[in-house]
Amino acid sequence: MKRAIVTAFAAVLVYTAFVLLSDAREFSGVISGFDPAWLPVVLGLPLLNYFIRFLKWQYLLGRIGVRLPVRRSLQVFLAGFSMTVSPGKFGEILKSCLLRDREGIPVSLTTPAVLAERITDLLSMVVLAVAGALIAGGREVLPVAAAGAAFCVLGMALVSSRRAFEATSRLLCRFRFFAARRDSLDTFRKTSADLLDAPSLLVTVPLGIVSWGAEALVLVAASRALGHDLAPWRAILAHSAGTIAGAVSMIPGGLGLTELTIGGILAADLGRSVAAAVTMVMRFATLWFAVAIGLSVLALQRVWRGGEPAGACDVGSLSEEESCRPSADPGRSDRGGGGE
Repeated sequence: MKRAIVTAFAAVLVYTAFVLLSDAREFSGVISGFDPAWLPVVLGLPLLNYFIRFLKWQYLLGRIGVRLPVRRSLQVFLAGFSMTVSPGKFGEILKSCLLRDREGIPVSLTTPAVLAERITDLLSMVVLAVAGALIAGGREVLPVAAAGAAFCVLGMALVSSRRAFEATSRLLCRFRFFAARRDSLDTFRKTSADLLDAPSLLVTVPLGIVSWGAEALVLVAASRALGHDLAPWRAILAHSAGTIAGAVSMIPGGLGLTELTIGGILAADLGRSVAAAVTMVMRFATLWFAVAIGLSVLALQRVWRGGEPAGACDVGSLSEEESCRPSADPGRSDRGGGGE
């Protein structure tokens, strides 16, 4: 709760500064002209993004042999949105905690799926940013795309190279937390390498391109709702560049940097105040909409940890079987349950 309050307070400060930089009076006039008839489109495009990303989540779980009923898998997937405002969204490891506690699936097996989600999302953004720069103009974003690509290559190289990972593991195992989980680290590396191989990337990256491309079009819908036109590829360019910048910076939720990047790119098309208004509408319809969904799912899914809130998971609890709730069905595989 304290983290949520601090994050919300930081967001208020960031957005206040963002509005003041754009001319508060003009911004107020623009945002007050929002046409509510566009609201279903503004919120529907993020929902399309979530649906396609859920398909990717299901694919990744299938690759590691985890089979869950769709409803339970969807609950876990949506609960992860509550951690969207975390550095690089890596707080979504919450999904691994929930799978461990409810299904008895080791964290070391499912954490690679979360990692693969993040890396392939970033790769998809890089593709969209480069395509946007070439089609719509905006080669100034290519260094941002290059930084995102370098981040992805580094992550994939680390888990693909046994030698590099072992060297990293030796450093990590100097700490008691990691030393007690040496075997889990090896499982993590092998599973991550499997999820980031060429066959997986040929499925997950195209899914990411479609899902994040759809979300980028929220900028187009928001601009139309405010009485302005924005070319789709300019929207894709701005959205992908801003998201990459926020992710690579590891600022929670990309707060501030993502808004400034998107608003700065759109200002050339819409003017500073309109660009700020469009950016704010997009962020509330994507980032904060996702957080609201995640928190709502967590609130509805209590008793996952014997009466505690479903989101009660901390890094110190990331042990494997000793924390796992035993299955009610001794014959059930520890990699997922049957139908409900």
